[in-house]
Amino acid sequence: MTGRRFAFAWKNWWRPFPRLGLILILVGLTACGLRSGPALRQSSLGFNRALQHALSEQMILNLVRLRYGEPPVFLEVTSISTQYGFSGDLAGGVKINEVYPDSYSLNLGFSYAVKPTFTFVPLQGEEFAKRLLSPIPIEHLILLLNSGWRADRVLRLCVQALNGLNNAPTASGPTPSEAPEFQEFLRISRTLEKLRRKGYLRFMFLEEGGRALPVMKISPEARPLPETREVLKGLGLVWAPYYRLLGPEAEGGGDLIRVETRSLIGVLFYLSQGVEVPEEDLESGRVTATRLPDGSLFSWEELLGDLFRIRTASDWPSGAVLAVRYRGRWFYIPDTDRDTKATFILLQQLFALEASKGKVLSPLLTLPVGQ
Repeated sequence: MTGRRFAFAWKNWWRPFPRLGLILILVGLTACGLRSGPALRQSSLGFNRALQHALSEQMILNLVRLRYGEPPVFLEVTSISTQYGFSGDLAGGVKINEVYPDSYSLNLGFSYAVKPTFTFVPLQGEEFAKRLLSPIPIEHLILLLNSGWRADRVLRLCVQALNGLNNAPTASGPTPSEAPEFQEFLRISRTLEKLRRKGYLRFMFLEEGGRALPVMKISPEARPLPETREVLKGLGLVWAPYYRLLGPEAEGGGDLIRVETRSLIGVLFYLSQGVEVPEEDLESGRVTATRLPDGSLFSWEELLGDLFRIRTASDWPSGAVLAVRYRGRWFYIPDTDRDTKATFILLQQLFALEASKGKVLSPLLTLPVGQ
């Protein structure tokens, strides 16, 4: 009897192997899938999100540092690499029993790991310092004004004076102790945005004598509008087909607009005034308190309230789109603050435009693709 059962088992030894072969094929396909297209897509998207978050947090941290009178530090990504690890094991067994049926066993296992590496280098040296301290070219200003941004947002961020109208020029450095001058500039920049939104205002380049001259043009249809009269009066202009935009060395008036732009570090200082600080830090002198002529405290929200604001909290802020911890507190941007989020995107575009002048290293992404 035992011999017959053994013979039966011996004759049928091959029966589990078609299933075993199918399982091995599936395992092999799974490994290939993990090592090729899907792995590449998942890794690249994950790296994209991680890099975006890291650079955004770096920018917020540097703005907070400037508000506290500390130097900023900027890091640039020069390479992104990753390594994939995959291992598997297979074990099987057959047990011949004295009493039918016999038993078979199969154990499968595998492990998969991704090891990403970001390489950062500090932005420093003479060239970067020059880019940080140089005024923003008027050509770049035209580029931003024609890329869909609100005119008042771009002008408030990048310009500190138009034909003698000051836009808080003292805020382009460490927090001033005296309140800045900005009210008339703020009013005129908002009026310019009204004209732009109605389709009556354009910033463009005019070909003249083989040169491309930056100009501001107001449509003839807008000449009788009160907004147009307000702009002309506020900037000391006369009606003209277009108005040339010149640097700070020129005299404004008539059909000329004298534009004094901020430097990139000036833009960062300007926006750093929108960082909320705890009252105890103001009282202790850790940050500069800006005061009005009567000695009362000036609120930077009057200047930046609808443009840019970084909040502060002692505990982790729920609903924050970005947050960094500094000096034992959280500084963050609420996800619901659309004005601040828009200005922050503009700041990042401006930083990329100005800080990347000259020869820089482009990030190199290296991701192995399975055969």
